[in-house]
Amino acid sequence: MTQEGNALEGTGIPDIEIDVKETFGLDIDLKVPAFSVRGEHVPPVDESYIFNHETTLAILAGFAYNRRVMVQGYHGTGKSTHVEQVAARLNWPCIRINLDSHVSRMDLIGKDAIVLQDGKQITEFREGLLPWALQRACALVFDEYDAGRPDVMFVIQRVLEVEGKLTLLAKAKSSAHINLSGCLRPLIRLVLETPAVFIMVLNKLTRVRWTVGTLSQP
Repeated sequence: MTQEGNALEGTGIPDIEIDVKETFGLDIDLKVPAFSVRGEHVPPVDESYIFNHETTLAILAGFAYNRRVMVQGYHGTGKSTHVEQVAARLNWPCIRINLDSHVSRMDLIGKDAIVLQDGKQITEFREGLLPWALQRACALVFDEYDAGRPDVMFVIQRVLEVEGKLTLLAKAKSSAHINLSGCLRPLIRLVLETPAVFIMVLNKLTRVRWTVGTLSQP
């Protein structure tokens, strides 16, 4: 039987609210939507983890108000871990896409694959990471955002818009429009080892529509 409180197997809608003061030890009156049942892709909880106040509030704002969140800091400051530990306590699945590796547009969007059906070879489309994640309740983390290839970043840019959608064109001249799930939470992990001018320009362009958290210590 499907459990309604599971983000990926149930309704995909958070069914409980978590008190921030009680769960994260932050002196603020805020409740954040969460899931009652832990499902696949939910990170394990580290009971000894100590939360940075500013960054935690920024991440929680993303979960509570569907804000895009950018976590910036040097290597080893725990940016990815911070996001994962917040998601773990909310029972939100957390999907990380590492943009500094050999991630291609096909990896993100999907590609045609030859499969056997009724003893015949046919070509069918296999969804990539983005179409899969966009239709589910999850925290979508773009790791090493400043190292992404230009052709890949063009695909991601539309997803980062609040009312963004992804359009997939089929060979039969039809198309599929994938709207962002109301429970998708895109986050960015930005490493501060790129040129300062780039970071300055990026911050000016994104602070208007992004909630920004900064980690300075490991």
